[in-house]
Amino acid sequence: MLDACYYSLIERAEDGRFLGWIPDLPGATASGRTEDEVVQQLSQSARQQLHEFLMSGRPAPAARPVDALPSSEGRREVRRLLLIIG
Repeated sequence: MLDACYYSLIERAEDGRFLGWIPDLPGATASGRTEDEVVQQLSQSARQQLHEFLMSGRPAPAARPVDALPSSEGRREVRRLLLIIG
C-alpha cells in the first residue's frame, strides 16, 4: 500500500481523557487516557479503512490541507497532528 497523510484532531475531554478523529476518514475515531494511545488507535483505524478502500477498488478520500480543517471555535483547544499512514 502507498503511504498516505491525513491530519488528525485531538482534544482533551472534561474527564481528562483524550478524543481523536480524522475528519477525512469518517469513522476513524479513538479515545484513550493518553495522546499517544489515541494516536496509535487512529493510525490503526486509518490503515484499516485505507486497506478496505484499496481492496474494494474505491479511491481513498483526499486529505484536505491544514487550513481547511475544522476549527476549535466553541470547543476546547484542538491539536492537529499529521499522521503518515504506510
